[in-house]
Amino acid sequence: MSMAEKKLQIRELTSGDDLAIKNIVQSVLREYHDDLPGTAYYDPELGALSKFYAARPHRKYWVVTVAGKVVGSYGLAEFDDSGTVEIQKLYLLPETRGVGAGKRLLGLCEEYGRKFGYSSLYIETLSNMKEALGLYEHLGFPRLASSKDKTLHNTCDVWLEKKL
Repeated sequence: MSMAEKKLQIRELTSGDDLAIKNIVQSVLREYHDDLPGTAYYDPELGALSKFYAARPHRKYWVVTVAGKVVGSYGLAEFDDSGTVEIQKLYLLPETRGVGAGKRLLGLCEEYGRKFGYSSLYIETLSNMKEALGLYEHLGFPRLASSKDKTLHNTCDVWLEKKL
C-alpha cells in the first residue's frame, strides 16, 4: 500500500457529510462536462444521501477522507429483484485519483455485495470518464451492450456488470 493510499480513511456516511458529498459529486461531473440532466448531478436525494442509504438494511455508503477532509464517496444499493446491487456515486476529487483509492473502494463493494448476498455488481457511467472506465475494466467489470431495466441515469452511455 502506497504512502498516499495509507493516508486515506474510509468510514460510513453520516448526515454531516451530505453537503460535502453533494459538492464532490457535482464538482466531478462539472469537471468532465457531465453536469447534465439524467446524471447523478440532478439526483433528488443527492443533498440527503444519509437518509436514502439508511432507509434499507442492505444499502451502504462510505466517505473517503484525508486528514479529516471528505475527498470522495461511493455506495451500494439494490438495483433490481434479480440479485443485482449497483455501485453508486463513486466520485473522487482529482488529488485522490491514481493512488489506489478506487481499487480499494471497488474491493469493498465486492466484499459487501457478497456479504449482502448479491450475485452481481452493476455500474453505470459515462464514456468520457476514461480513468474510471479503465479501472473498472482492469478489475474485471465487462461492458454490457445496454443498460439494465429500471435505470434512472438515462444519460449514462456505458454499463458494466461483474458477477460475484
